Amino acid sequence: MSSFSPATTVVIAGAALSATNSGRKSECGSMQVRYILVLLGMLGVAVDYLVRYSISVAIVAMVKTPHWPTNTSHDKLVCPAAINGTDDGGVNPHAEGEYDWSEQTTGIILGMFFWGYFITKAAGGRIAELVGARRTMAASLGASGLLSLLCPSAANLHPMALAGLRLAMGLVQGPAFPALYSLLSRWALPGELATMVSVSFSGMLLGNMVALGGSGLVVEWFGWRWVFWISGILALVWTPLWLFLVCESPEEHPWITLDEKRLLAVNLDVKPRRRVPWSHVLRCWTFFAAIVAEFSGSWVSALLTTEAPTFLTNQIGLSLQSSGYVCLVGTAISYVFAIFYGKLSDFLIQKEYLTKVNVRRLLYVIGFVVVCSSMMGIVLAKCDTTIVSAFVVVAMAGGSTNVVTFQLAPMDLAPNYAGTLSGLIGIGNIGSFAAPLVTSKLLVDLENGWSATFLLGGGIYFLLGIFYVFVVRADIEPWNYYDEIAG
Repeated sequence: MSSFSPATTVVIAGAALSATNSGRKSECGSMQVRYILVLLGMLGVAVDYLVRYSISVAIVAMVKTPHWPTNTSHDKLVCPAAINGTDDGGVNPHAEGEYDWSEQTTGIILGMFFWGYFITKAAGGRIAELVGARRTMAASLGASGLLSLLCPSAANLHPMALAGLRLAMGLVQGPAFPALYSLLSRWALPGELATMVSVSFSGMLLGNMVALGGSGLVVEWFGWRWVFWISGILALVWTPLWLFLVCESPEEHPWITLDEKRLLAVNLDVKPRRRVPWSHVLRCWTFFAAIVAEFSGSWVSALLTTEAPTFLTNQIGLSLQSSGYVCLVGTAISYVFAIFYGKLSDFLIQKEYLTKVNVRRLLYVIGFVVVCSSMMGIVLAKCDTTIVSAFVVVAMAGGSTNVVTFQLAPMDLAPNYAGTLSGLIGIGNIGSFAAPLVTSKLLVDLENGWSATFLLGGGIYFLLGIFYVFVVRADIEPWNYYDEIAG
């Protein structure tokens, strides 16, 4: 049974290049077309996240000056480096910003994407299963790329025009991830499931690396508008490649070898069903546990991606470029660990060292402890730039266990409804748009707004994480075969 090597991305990229150049059906040798899906899925997820989160850095350069609360007692809790200048003596990144927007306005702009994302992700899985997951994901990323190109023009019109465009971007991106889950449920072997999912969705971290690390360089070299334009162009380039190289199922792919088709025959029964057993889904505690775990994970992720550049720059006193480097290191480490945890998960299950459900528990607890302790560490470190930066990096790395724990619940519980369930689990993405709004409110109302923000995030992760650990299951539910049961 095939598995990924440590050089996974290189191997998959080589396979994809071979497929593109040859165009032959079975003469492609040992090329595994399911790895082409994984590669393009990873790149698509990366582009999705680049379009989604690059604004987190760009908006720091777009806004003129930090809008600190007028109450002078607030200023005492801002680190001296943030008041006196940046950590490297550079110019304050806000000095030449074009827009005089308040903290509340920027919070609305940053959070509006997730309102739209929440609305369509919940239904996006079922849409992908009925319309076709391949086409759904292509339409999602292609449309979001076009909208990204329009963001600078919207910002010139009015901040709410940009907020509205971000809302539309969230609406079109919602179905993308459920569509990819639906595809992977048909293309992933049982012994490779966690690895293929972790590699595909490690694109979230790859996209964050570029969005949070590379965007600072783009702002410095070309200006903030190019952050939106580059991400939009990449989305439009990815879309035709996806449509050309990916098929809905192994049976439909023109280049798949007979050996790989036989290997994937184990998934012949995995296909979207006409009817969804809603009464059974709504009585499944593991399903609800995955939703609350998604909520807490999304909340913390929003703090560490959407809000981290602003926190490190305005509160701690790092330069825009340095805060970008911190986020870059954190996402790079998270990327490596996400793939490692996927491999470890499959290894422990294949060797029968632990049951599947205990593997899910173990990896979640590892991330749970790392994230909660790091959020506390960020608060206790106060203005120590090195320690604060280190805890931000560690917290980001801790969240990489999510992709091989509750995010696998759709495939663990009901692979025939993987798209539908993954979309519904997206209800937990409420945390992604709630976190920026709550953060902006805390920064205005409290003297220690940033400390309260991270303590709240850690508390939410702690309480909801305990619930997940106690109720999680990993066996296929009988209602996975609802069509056959119901006749």
